[in-house]
Amino acid sequence: MSDDILYQIRQANPELTIEFNDDIFNETLIRLEDKCLAINNQALVELGMPTPQRNAFNVLNYEITKEKSYNVNELLEYIAHNKPLLNDNQKNVYNVIMNRINNNTGGIIYLDAPGGTGKTFLLNLLLAEIRATKHIALALASSGIASTLMEGGRTAHSALQLPLNIAEQQFPVCKISGKSGRGQLLKQAKIIIWDECTMAHKKSLEAMDRTLQELRKNSEIMGGALLILSGDFRQTLPVIPKSTPADEINACLKKSHLWPQVQILQLTKNMRVELSKDETTACFAKILLQIGEGTYPTDQTSGLIELNSDFCNVATTENELIDKIYPNIIQNYTNVEWLFQRAILATKNNIVDDINFNILKNIPGEEKIYKSIDTMVSIEESVNFPTEFLNSLQVPGMPLHCLRLKVGSPIILLRNLNSPKLCNGTRMIVKQLSNNIIEAELISGK
Repeated sequence: MSDDILYQIRQANPELTIEFNDDIFNETLIRLEDKCLAINNQALVELGMPTPQRNAFNVLNYEITKEKSYNVNELLEYIAHNKPLLNDNQKNVYNVIMNRINNNTGGIIYLDAPGGTGKTFLLNLLLAEIRATKHIALALASSGIASTLMEGGRTAHSALQLPLNIAEQQFPVCKISGKSGRGQLLKQAKIIIWDECTMAHKKSLEAMDRTLQELRKNSEIMGGALLILSGDFRQTLPVIPKSTPADEINACLKKSHLWPQVQILQLTKNMRVELSKDETTACFAKILLQIGEGTYPTDQTSGLIELNSDFCNVATTENELIDKIYPNIIQNYTNVEWLFQRAILATKNNIVDDINFNILKNIPGEEKIYKSIDTMVSIEESVNFPTEFLNSLQVPGMPLHCLRLKVGSPIILLRNLNSPKLCNGTRMIVKQLSNNIIEAELISGK
């Protein structure tokens, strides 16, 4: 990094003879610390590295400065354009939340919003309203993809520093110091929005409550802050490995001791149906709600749901499914918009891997294989962990040992070290492959 900084300075000042000096090394440390603060909310001194020479006040307020740097004129223009588009249902929810904000009333509000009811539209409008007045509004989500749909969104685990083994702890707390920039940010936040909260473990909410009470020195729920939870319990509940359905239900937010204090608001008007004016779309949305609520008729013998033939198209084999979702893939695989509009979901990772391999075979071009590191740092440990064993490991959230790619292959960013510019779960398409570099084009959010 120091070499790069020196090169940039020399390019900008060709008439001067500039060599390495303390200022260049200090600038390198500052840039490293900025990254560490953004990724893990830690200064370099906490990571065993030298502290750069700069005003400590600037380090402390890195997060706050970032959250207050939104363009007010653009926000006001966004509000003026989109606020009149709220329907009556959305307007009622909007007014309830804004009244709480204007009256500095904290607590928790849960926004029950099935797909298509305009939840993301409403949340972005609320964020713009708060930020336009130079107040701090935090946008969190349980998944990386959901966080990309909100302006300035981040994953809840990253922003709150939630423990990875939170389900195993009796009284978990967030790993945030009151003296850190993240701690100061949570103290000053006017509103915190947590989208897709139904996927989160109940202890995540309880850890957030304990942390905010400690940071704000306030024994009220969430330390007197206003937390907006949004999601749909008809969809995915917390995933608990090797658990029973009862374990998953017990882990959801509704089983938390905080839930009786939550105010529930609802969005019920499906805007996709309203705008499309299509009877089949309305019927499809109605059946989805019935399935989610458990009111759709089931077979009396097996207890399974029997879908009507006009509800969806049925594929009897894997190849037939691929052909229906990705028709004429040889002609269309280079079309980013075409790829962005389709996906195949599966229940298990091994099924996903099989489908990906079969689709990749249909894409023309040379296949390139990237293999994971399969050696031990300590030579003594290599006896306990042979290469064959390391190659067989398939860790959730990590690529396979043999990652097969072609130009035109859709890929997903699993772990980004340059957050929050790109969130985990961002979709991309491979544009060029070399031995050490995979060049890809962003396709999420188009």
